[in-house]
Amino acid sequence: MMNGISLALTNPRGGAVLAPPPWVPDPDRYMPAATRTRWPTGATATPWTFPAGLNYQCSKLFFGAPDYPTNDFLIPFVGFALTEGGNAPQETQSPNADTVIDEAFFVMPNGTEYPILFGGLVPATVTAATGIVYGQVILPVALPAWSIFGVRTVYHGAEGAQRCGSYRIQRHRGEKYWGAADLASVQALAAANGPSTAALDPDSLYNTIGNATNSQIQAYGPALVLAKGWDGRPVPLVVGDSLIERQEIAASADERGNMGMIRRWLDQRDQVWGNTVPLVMGVPGEHNEFELATNATKRWVMIDAIKTTFNGGKDIWTFCLDQGGRNDNNTTLSLWQSRKFGLDDRIIARYPGAHMVGMTILPTLAGSSDAGRTVAGYSATSALWNPSTGTLASMNASLIASSRFAKTIDIVPAFMSDSDPTKGAAAELTPLGNVIGHPGNQDGVTTWDTMRLPSTTKLGARVMFEYQPGLWTSRTLVDRTDLGDGTANYRVAEVLATNVQDNAALLGHAYTAADFVHPALYGVLRFVSRLPQSHKAKFYP
Repeated sequence: MMNGISLALTNPRGGAVLAPPPWVPDPDRYMPAATRTRWPTGATATPWTFPAGLNYQCSKLFFGAPDYPTNDFLIPFVGFALTEGGNAPQETQSPNADTVIDEAFFVMPNGTEYPILFGGLVPATVTAATGIVYGQVILPVALPAWSIFGVRTVYHGAEGAQRCGSYRIQRHRGEKYWGAADLASVQALAAANGPSTAALDPDSLYNTIGNATNSQIQAYGPALVLAKGWDGRPVPLVVGDSLIERQEIAASADERGNMGMIRRWLDQRDQVWGNTVPLVMGVPGEHNEFELATNATKRWVMIDAIKTTFNGGKDIWTFCLDQGGRNDNNTTLSLWQSRKFGLDDRIIARYPGAHMVGMTILPTLAGSSDAGRTVAGYSATSALWNPSTGTLASMNASLIASSRFAKTIDIVPAFMSDSDPTKGAAAELTPLGNVIGHPGNQDGVTTWDTMRLPSTTKLGARVMFEYQPGLWTSRTLVDRTDLGDGTANYRVAEVLATNVQDNAALLGHAYTAADFVHPALYGVLRFVSRLPQSHKAKFYP
């Protein structure tokens, strides 16, 4: 990795920028220092609660560090929660009871733990709906650049009480979630570092989304992780929607915990442009219309308070990256524009002189005659979403032309298929080989939950296979056991009795489900590989 300080701004013939300008370090400035951080989300109709006998809980989460050493950390925990629904990101889904953080620890790559203190003390009470507590830890030795570190949080509430939830445990990365009836018992579980408590992380709900009654349970943890040591690289404040990460859930996270198109692309350790750890303000379902408006300001007040209280008047970001606007869609172009650009105007008013970078908006496909197997099988893209001739095309043209943005990144070409620029990628573009032998006993009656595949198949992927000649079906891969011979056994989420022919052709799905809204893992990875890292030149004023 080239050090940004050694890079020069090069303008060859034609004016193309080949490398970023030198980074100017500010090692005493707190900046985002962890991949994967999430704001608490939920629903008051079906809230996260402390179960009977499991109201003392401990989450052990792992994050990717910046690509520079750090040792002075500021770690806020919050008591408010956002909606991921139609009014996202309004902060209206908060619990009605406080949460007590009994203790918290910073976990070094070698497993050594250092206590995180709140005003020099523990425990700390996080007040429901409004509370923010700031944990701090100064490590005796620097956390190495580009390493993996953890935050272990022990917290409790009354049995049956509501609580905040942020993180779906990523099992393959060693994350854990324990619960017990008292502090000593949950501390013992954490000390043993055994499997997660089954009732808090059941197999049946792993890698699923929904609400607190029917999906993977979200554990509590830090809202952000900030650190000193910044080397001067650009740091985006990202506003956006589910394309940041929601199209992935837990099982497909990379080794640094990243999921989704934008987080993965930003964290690419490019040899010229480097990676950047973002400050992600958005959540799945977010509308630009509702961000930084009524009931959606607590996060913004918090980051501004950090600026004044801990950072000597300096922001914890250097520019704004607006990926949002998809959920603000409307067949009336002017209404779509006012919803989309209203947020940008509010950001500019709040932060005069902010360097604004916009991203074009991706389409939603209309449907498919073959469940997303071929590009030709997709239905004609609607007049609203056609990226070449529809309302979306006009919306993106106005975005690129808008004076609100100093720079824009057109992400549509990286996302669409090459054979038809009005349609997205399909499974046929990602052949993965063949199923090894066959899963189950081929009687069409007995269910099966494991299939043997080439070990190069990505964990967390949604795959499609030709279970009988000319007939295709799909599974989601949620766990794997490597067999050491180029193959692996994968546990699947969908337990059915499908009769599968031997050595069935295997493809990687581009979309998560039949709605053709959210890309699945192979669609995400295709996008990341096709969006040039040189767009990071636009992060500089």
